[in-house]
Amino acid sequence: MGIFDSIARGLGSLRPLSDAELEDEREALRQRCVSSDSVGEASNLYDELHRYDGEMTCRANEAYKRDNPDATTRHREHGWYLPNDD
Repeated sequence: MGIFDSIARGLGSLRPLSDAELEDEREALRQRCVSSDSVGEASNLYDELHRYDGEMTCRANEAYKRDNPDATTRHREHGWYLPNDD
């Protein structure tokens, strides 16, 4: 971990963490959230969980784009918002 990663981590960025570290910290945070007795603390931890989930989703999307550079958006015949019962 370099100096810039240390500064980013100190400012609250999740980017410098590896995928394994991110999953481990998220699981520890989830367990703290579940075992919390205070509603306010549980709410704050729940919001923090969403931040971790967002970072994990971004990383998964970036990995998918790297692995599938020619992928296009696929739509159903009548659009995504219409039912399939023709």
